[in-house]
Amino acid sequence: EQALEMKHRLILSVCFLIPLMALSMGMMWGWPMPSFFQGTENAVTYAFTQFLLVLPVMFINRAFYTGGFRALIHRAPNMDSLIAVGSGAAFVYGIFAIYRMSWGLGRGDEALVMHYHMDLYFESVSMILTLITVGKYLEARSKGKTSDAIRKLIDLTPKTALVERDGKETEIPAEEIRKGDIVIVKPGTSVPVDGTVLS
Repeated sequence: EQALEMKHRLILSVCFLIPLMALSMGMMWGWPMPSFFQGTENAVTYAFTQFLLVLPVMFINRAFYTGGFRALIHRAPNMDSLIAVGSGAAFVYGIFAIYRMSWGLGRGDEALVMHYHMDLYFESVSMILTLITVGKYLEARSKGKTSDAIRKLIDLTPKTALVERDGKETEIPAEEIRKGDIVIVKPGTSVPVDGTVLS
């Protein structure tokens, strides 16, 4: 069940990560980019679109933030605390960069706009959360497989046992076997308890 939830989280995260990576890294990779994302005059549109794409990924993986910050408040930081602080700092800096670009556009300061235009880290937030979710999904899957294997082993244990009491063979629930009982194991049946082989 946990593995299934992680799988859904991972699929949804990837759905938003792909367009975010294409938008943030597309120009560096030489991909064609719509004109309304190009140039300093469209810097805020470019940044705000990335902001909108990272929000769903953060919401989908909000468990990292709730668990991480709770652990931090209780002075017992864990891996989730590191993820929450790291990705949270990148997200807050991205918001700061949008405000700086807006201020630069208002003042006609193109150098300032270009500086912050290339200084966004929304794709890092999304990538961190998605990669950690991959790890959590694989961990949940292995735990699920281990639990299934243990469950199957438990199911192999016989529910009843054939014991010899007062010279008669009696079938009783396996948990009712007492110390000193002689257990009869017939061909093809499983041994219900540990014991000493008498014959």
